[in-house]
Amino acid sequence: MFAPLKLFAAAVAILFSTTTFADLAIIVNPGYHDGKLGNHDIKRIFLGERSAFPDGINANPINHSAGSPDRKAFFSSVLGMSESSYERYWRRKFSTGNFNQPVELSSHIAILKAVASTPGSISYIDSRVVNDKVKVLMVLDKNGITIN
Repeated sequence: MFAPLKLFAAAVAILFSTTTFADLAIIVNPGYHDGKLGNHDIKRIFLGERSAFPDGINANPINHSAGSPDRKAFFSSVLGMSESSYERYWRRKFSTGNFNQPVELSSHIAILKAVASTPGSISYIDSRVVNDKVKVLMVLDKNGITIN
């Protein structure tokens, strides 16, 4: 009798833990002064289709490590693909000689430090953990719509 109740409680906990979504801040190095980028520009940078910002500074995209809630939300709302689709996309690019896949870091702290200290860097992060060492380009809701 208790086993079905435990199973139900576990399912509810998983449902609520995986559907919680925080707004994502698109962040850049504080030296970035080239104005706003649209979602399409950001997508092109993270897919390796664009290697520089409009001012010519090389773009250094930084992803969260696989499985991160921020990564899943960004891939879904900005890139329009799942993690597995993203990995397949990069495997195809590697086969054509393109080796500019974004760096992956495993924590909010590591991402904030890397973006703050690396000119041209761009990433995404839960908007609740942004600090004053990075510049926020925009904040996106779960549908990839700019809310600021």
